[in-house]
Amino acid sequence: MRTALMLVLAIPAAHTVVACTPTIGEGKSAEECTDGLDNDEDGAIDCMDAGCMTYASCGGDTGDTTDTTDPPTDPDITNEPVAEDPEVIVNEFMASNSTTLEDTAYPDSFPDWIELINLSDGTLDLTGYTITDNLRECDAYELPEGLSIESGGYLVLWADNDDEEGPDHLNFALNRAGEQIGLCRPDGTPLTKLEYGEQVTDYSAARIPDASTTWDFDDTPTPGEANTL
Repeated sequence: MRTALMLVLAIPAAHTVVACTPTIGEGKSAEECTDGLDNDEDGAIDCMDAGCMTYASCGGDTGDTTDTTDPPTDPDITNEPVAEDPEVIVNEFMASNSTTLEDTAYPDSFPDWIELINLSDGTLDLTGYTITDNLRECDAYELPEGLSIESGGYLVLWADNDDEEGPDHLNFALNRAGEQIGLCRPDGTPLTKLEYGEQVTDYSAARIPDASTTWDFDDTPTPGEANTL
């Protein structure tokens, strides 16, 4: 853990409740992550399955800042049904941050990040809400007491796999090669369920405009601000 002063900076569908169950099947071995089969029957095959992300065969987040697509085309976002009228959702994220957004509490540090937007009419207390990089485990990380977002406002969370650095730091990092992001209410109701494909360094994947169902790569990311064309 780094030590330094901390600077704290929709998809309508029928109501659904997700039961958080451990990942099984896909990901038990590297071979299961490259066999072209959906071993655990969760709809995600091989390296697109969260259970496979730690294997070298799936690339992982190596810190390589070489862009493979120029210009980038499609962040390949797949949304799954969530609660009606979600009060907060994931609005933008960056899975390969090299120079775009510095964690100024730790100079020269550029972690992955996830932006939330408050869609409700009042300030939203996020105590007990959970966020994850594995949709089969919606309670992977519980947001601590003290985090809130004003109505129409934004909150940037650092996905740096070091939640001891502060309340806005998460216990997981994002995978540049592709992964999942989920946001759930304290009772387990999902508010965001998405799966993304390979990302491009220093480009964010953003809902444009804010809170829409349309995702695109953004070469001028706006963490903490409105997403615009």
